[in-house]
Amino acid sequence: MKKIFLIFLVFISCNIFSQFDFYGPEPFNDIFNDSFSSSWTPSSLTSIENRKYIVILDAVSQSNIVSLNTTNKELVELITISNINGNTATYGSVLRSVFQIVDENTHFENDPGGGSGTYTPLSGNYKLNPVLHSYYSINSYPLTNALNTTDNGSYYVSQQTNTGYLLVEFVGLSASTQIKAVEQWEYSSSLDTLVENTSWVSKFLTINGTSLEWTSNVSNATNFFIADASDVIDLEIQNGTDFNPNNVTYKSNATASIPSNISAMSNSPIFNISNNIDPYYVDQLGNSTSATTAASSALDEIEITLSDNGSSLRYPKAFYLALRENMLSHEISSSDIYNAELGNRTIEDIYFTNASDDNGVPHPFMVIGSHCLAARPNLLLDVNRPPGATPGVGYAQSEVTRHGKLGQFLAKIPLKDYGLVSTLLDNDLSPFGDLASAYDAIHGSSTVKDEFNYAGTASIGMAVDGVTIYPSYNNNLRHTVEDAEITSSGIHVGGGLELHYHADAHAFNGNGINLYNISDYNSNDHPPVIGISYDGIALFGKHENSFSSMAGSQVSLDEYGGHDHGDGFGYHYHAHTQSAIGITPPNNPFNQHILLVGAWKGNINDIPGFLEVKTSQLNNNTINRYVGVSYLGMGMKSETNSKISIHPNPTNKNITISLNNFSGNIKTEVYDLIGNKLKISNETTISLRDYARGIYILKVIYGERVEEVKVFKQ
Repeated sequence: MKKIFLIFLVFISCNIFSQFDFYGPEPFNDIFNDSFSSSWTPSSLTSIENRKYIVILDAVSQSNIVSLNTTNKELVELITISNINGNTATYGSVLRSVFQIVDENTHFENDPGGGSGTYTPLSGNYKLNPVLHSYYSINSYPLTNALNTTDNGSYYVSQQTNTGYLLVEFVGLSASTQIKAVEQWEYSSSLDTLVENTSWVSKFLTINGTSLEWTSNVSNATNFFIADASDVIDLEIQNGTDFNPNNVTYKSNATASIPSNISAMSNSPIFNISNNIDPYYVDQLGNSTSATTAASSALDEIEITLSDNGSSLRYPKAFYLALRENMLSHEISSSDIYNAELGNRTIEDIYFTNASDDNGVPHPFMVIGSHCLAARPNLLLDVNRPPGATPGVGYAQSEVTRHGKLGQFLAKIPLKDYGLVSTLLDNDLSPFGDLASAYDAIHGSSTVKDEFNYAGTASIGMAVDGVTIYPSYNNNLRHTVEDAEITSSGIHVGGGLELHYHADAHAFNGNGINLYNISDYNSNDHPPVIGISYDGIALFGKHENSFSSMAGSQVSLDEYGGHDHGDGFGYHYHAHTQSAIGITPPNNPFNQHILLVGAWKGNINDIPGFLEVKTSQLNNNTINRYVGVSYLGMGMKSETNSKISIHPNPTNKNITISLNNFSGNIKTEVYDLIGNKLKISNETTISLRDYARGIYILKVIYGERVEEVKVFKQ
């Protein structure tokens, strides 16, 4: 299990005041290898239904299972049932054995009375998509007729050798059925779309020894047992449960198309942060040992800077390093976001900046460069009532969001302790908007502000996997689960098609593959850190009854969902569960499983660039210094890895510039404090004889580096 443990000790009057473990949840890419315990006995589906998750076994022995290959998602093979219910079972072997039945017309308007598109009924012809890779479907390898899986329409389909999907019928009952492939579709480069292969002839799936093949001879067809995968692992949301308390039915609206301007993951500006920020911060980028060392040094410097300014970090340095380490450990392990690529990190870079405003007040940040996607399957097809995607029309006429794309987030988490609010309205949200005010502007109402609705209208924090966290409420001022808007992982996409959390799936289903899981708690004395809010307040997992001895478990949470258990760490949020009553008829009671309530407890009024969390802020000269862009005055901080030495400083005449381990040419620009350029020199000795007393900034350019140093003229 991949976890980072860092322990800090706080000393007061030379006595140890607190000891606390910091660790994050095991990433999904490591959960794959964890043991899976199940006494599963296969039970057949009651009926073949669209969107059901299934396990496919041979009908005779019910001991052989159709599964993806361990290392190649395009290879399909037979494995034994012990890979699901035996001692060798892992989460990986289970998930590779789960497929979803997807009708070919699922993404069209399926209701004859609907208005989101042309009525297209479900056909009963299905794709079979691996749950791990929803942008892949079962197919037939052209040379051997072997069963395989191929890209069925991701951004990268044009780059694949084998593409498309088969449409199958189930001939017989689920306890003993033939699987008949009636159509084959494949990518056409000339049309840049998937088209039917009109030369395909119907074939049946057969087990040939240890191989799975397609045969045109029905007498050779194998009968298969279609088992309900929900008996193995909990992926679905049942009506009347906490994630659908109002029994909202599945909406048949057409799915919104993916925008044509989306590009490959490799083109994301998240990969090019080093080209936009000052060289001083570049050493922190990536996930290497040297990057971690540079990040640690940066935090040391930040602590000194804040101390000199009479302020401090909100949390100990060890916490931020542990959070950074965990956030950089999550790797994309599922092909179900349109332009995602397997093997990349969900968060590319995390670095610490130490910029000051024009008044010299420091505002250090933890900057998170995130692609905004979960490493595991997101199951977006399963949302009963996704957000509408067509502006200006009613829901029945609107297309809905069932596809996701990568985000481009550069989230700034304040490191400085800006304090806590005493009352809800102490934080001024007027520059940003809030859910209640936005709702009132549309409906002409006057909503009383509370901790749920006095919240940002978009993301309010970020989870450790890089997915943003939204308030518990949606823009209708209801918990999102009341409208059945999220998947069983607590996630969905809005009109921008970027993933975000609204609820805590671990508390809902505990299926072992969520953002955090019960196994993370073992041998620890506090729940794992699972995210951080934009006010700088840490978010930890819920306190579990089965781990009631953990630090803080007996300390009640306040209305913001946080507490301080008096052990020296400070105020922090927890995921938690609250009893709720539905706002809309039939007003059913349910448990709301909360990640972040909504309102910020941390004081946000003095945080520069608050809620600017996208890469676009790199071009905003007002705030881009806080994400690491060079600015006049950077050298006013003490740069611990600087090569430059200036002497004498202060000076009444000349200053000499020395560079350690550098023998090339240098250029120095001299500025006053309001940014006027006073001199340019290529010499290492510069005269300030004729300048007035005061502070000047030397911008020293050498090699590929630029550094700024403050000089005092007497």
